[in-house]
Amino acid sequence: MAFALTGILVAASVAAFLTLGSRPDVVLPEGATIYFNEACGDCLTYLNGDLLPSLARAGVEPVLVKDYINDRSFRAELTALNGALGIPFELQSHLVTFVSGATLTAFEGHVPGALIEEALGMNASARPERILVFQDSMGAVVAYRAWAFAGMPQMYPIDTSLAVYVAWYEANVGGPDPGGPSPALLPLVLATGLLDGLNPCAFAVLLFFVSFLYAVRAPRAEVLRMGGIYAYAVFLVYFLIGLGILGAIVVSEDPHLIAKVAAIAVIALGSFSLLRILVPGLPAINVMPQASWPRIKARILEGSVPSATAAGLLVGLCTFPCSGGVYVAILGLLASNTGFLEGLGYLYLYNGMYILPLLLVLAAVSNRRLALAAAGWERSHARLTKAALAATMVGMGAALLVLSL
Repeated sequence: MAFALTGILVAASVAAFLTLGSRPDVVLPEGATIYFNEACGDCLTYLNGDLLPSLARAGVEPVLVKDYINDRSFRAELTALNGALGIPFELQSHLVTFVSGATLTAFEGHVPGALIEEALGMNASARPERILVFQDSMGAVVAYRAWAFAGMPQMYPIDTSLAVYVAWYEANVGGPDPGGPSPALLPLVLATGLLDGLNPCAFAVLLFFVSFLYAVRAPRAEVLRMGGIYAYAVFLVYFLIGLGILGAIVVSEDPHLIAKVAAIAVIALGSFSLLRILVPGLPAINVMPQASWPRIKARILEGSVPSATAAGLLVGLCTFPCSGGVYVAILGLLASNTGFLEGLGYLYLYNGMYILPLLLVLAAVSNRRLALAAAGWERSHARLTKAALAATMVGMGAALLVLSL
């Protein structure tokens, strides 16, 4: 299983490099270039009723409209532009307008006309050389994001002037020209990766699996093997998201789905153990004939690694909406300040730090000395130990459930 995950990791890295090298060289012409989908009714309404009139009032010409549904080569052009400019997936939309001239301005989505005209009306010397404005909602428009291809994207209420972002950018990132020395990326990547990894979603499933293995009295080596594969699977999925391979996959609209499911499972397991202590006559669903136990236990342990792998892959997908905001900002920073191979190395480091909290928790709960001390205490205080462990599981599950609401 570890070999298969490593194979996917290496193949994805090589594929990303080859894809980057094969992208067509696209140069934006003077004026506006619009990429849109003619089959989108709301897009046509916005294009004719808001976007084109706003460009005309701003004096932008010529305007080239490219429908990437009827001509698939335009989709390849747009993909190449996004890659060449380092625009992260989360700031890409289905309708994109690039305005090229003395400066470059990108409008991603259905950006209101007032923002378009303000951005294009700014003096070139008083704004960053490149600015992106993102507003992807086709319904109620309440906020937009701005990004100058460096630093972290900022979000503002829709009626906020773009000048507010420009002032923030000049004060916190750089002057009107985004060129200059790169930020200290290494400590930033390590620190943000570690902080991003401190989320309840991944911890909930890991602790559930560890609790399960302790319940079947699995050896410490099995706990470490299962936990390590689980953490590695989370690493793989988060890394693939960083490459953009899984950026469009949404498992659930609830960003804390996995944390809630695992928390409820931990609460149920702990509650049942407490109930059996309080009601000794309650049938035990986890008791089986002694002769059958060695065979069944071996099957359980054989299946734990594939289960942990599947859980890690699913958790990696579901935790991205939960804690991916920092990740998106770091990806944008790497795209703007590093080459491909350097950025790939930082991506490995970030995701290594992302799973470090999981590995530390795994090392703590599988410590041999602690395990032996706990085993000795359990033998002499069996009833009290079972009650304490069950209550701890219920409390831990409740805390995780509250954090995931």
